[in-house]
Amino acid sequence: MNELAIEPASLTGYLASRGWRNEGTWRGAQVWQGSNTRLLIPPQREYPDDDELLAEAVAKLAALEDRTAEEVLLDIAEPLVDTLDIRTQPDTPSGTIPLLSGVRAIDSICELLDTAARTVEEGPRLIFTGRRSGAVQDFLGGVRLGASKPGSYIFTARIPLASRAVQASLFEEEETDPFGRQVLVALDKALRSAKTACSQVIRGTASFDVIEDYVEQGVSADLCEAISGLAGHGVDRPFSVSVSWARGLNAPARETIGFSATMAGVLSQTAKQLRDLSRIGQATVTGVIEALHDDGVEAPRIKIRGELQTSSSGSLARAIWVVVNRAQYERAGVLHYQRATVRVSGRLTTNGKRLEMRPDRADMEVIG
Repeated sequence: MNELAIEPASLTGYLASRGWRNEGTWRGAQVWQGSNTRLLIPPQREYPDDDELLAEAVAKLAALEDRTAEEVLLDIAEPLVDTLDIRTQPDTPSGTIPLLSGVRAIDSICELLDTAARTVEEGPRLIFTGRRSGAVQDFLGGVRLGASKPGSYIFTARIPLASRAVQASLFEEEETDPFGRQVLVALDKALRSAKTACSQVIRGTASFDVIEDYVEQGVSADLCEAISGLAGHGVDRPFSVSVSWARGLNAPARETIGFSATMAGVLSQTAKQLRDLSRIGQATVTGVIEALHDDGVEAPRIKIRGELQTSSSGSLARAIWVVVNRAQYERAGVLHYQRATVRVSGRLTTNGKRLEMRPDRADMEVIG
C-alpha cells in the first residue's frame, strides 16, 4: 500500500465503475455495497486508521476479483489505462513457460499492437510493408508489460491512454478516442474476425483464402502471424486474449476471445501462404469464376476459384482476384453464368487489401 498510495475518491470511483452502490455512512465512513460484501471507505485520508481501512478494502477487492492487491491498486490509480491480457497454456507448471515460447509470445504481443496501430494509422492492409511511423513507435514505447498473473502463464500489457497529469484530473471525454484506445478497439475487432475466419476453415466451409475477406476488419498476414505466435514455440497450445477497458472512458463490452491450437495452425499457415505468394511473381489459376466486381473506381476484376499453380509453391486450392479489362469483364459475366472452367496466367501482386493477378494476355482460355 505504501508503494502506490491511493486517495479515497479514486477508490470510490473504481467501485462505482464496477457496480458497487453507496449506501450512506457509518461512523463517518462511506458504506459501499457489492455482491454480499460491504466496504467502509473514509471520505479522505485524515486519521491514522484511514490507511488501514483503505488497505482492508483493497485486500477484499483483490480476493473478490481473484487478483493481487498490486493489480487492483494499479487499476484504481490509473483510470485511463487499458489492459491486454494474454492467457497462454504451456505444458508446464502454472506460472512458468518454456523460454522459447515466452520469447515468441512477447514478440507476438509487440507485433499485435504494432499491426493494430498501423491499421489505425494507415488503414487495413493485407500485408504491411516498410517501417513503422514515429507515432506508432511512440505508442509502442508507452506500452508497459506487467507481472505475470496466476493461472497458466498470463502476459499483461498496459496501454496508457493519457499522461499521469491528465489521468489525475480525468479530463472531459473528447470526440475522438485516444490513439491507444483506437488501437485496442481495432485489435479486438481484428481478433474476433480472425477467429471467425478460422472457424470457417476448420468446419470445411471455406479455404485458407477466406482470411482475405476480413482485411477490412483489420485481419492481415502480419496479424495472423502474430496471433499464431501466442500458441507456443511449436504453435500447438491454446490461448485466449481479453481486454480490460479503462474506467475513465466509455468502453465496448468485454469478452474473452479463445483460440485453439488448430486455429493457431490455420493462421500460421495462412500468413506463410500469403507472404510466399506475394513474392512469387508468375502463376496460373484454373477454375470457375466465383464473383465479379466493378465499382467504377478501380479496374474491374473477377474472382476465380480453383487450382493456383506456381513454379515454387506447386499447386494450391484457393481463389484469386484477376484484374481484367472491360471486354474481359463482360465476357466473364457470360462464363460465370455458364459455370465454365477458365485458365488465366499472369503476375501475382498485392494491391493494398488483396492478393491479385495481372494477366499476361488479353484473353481468358476456356477449357471446359
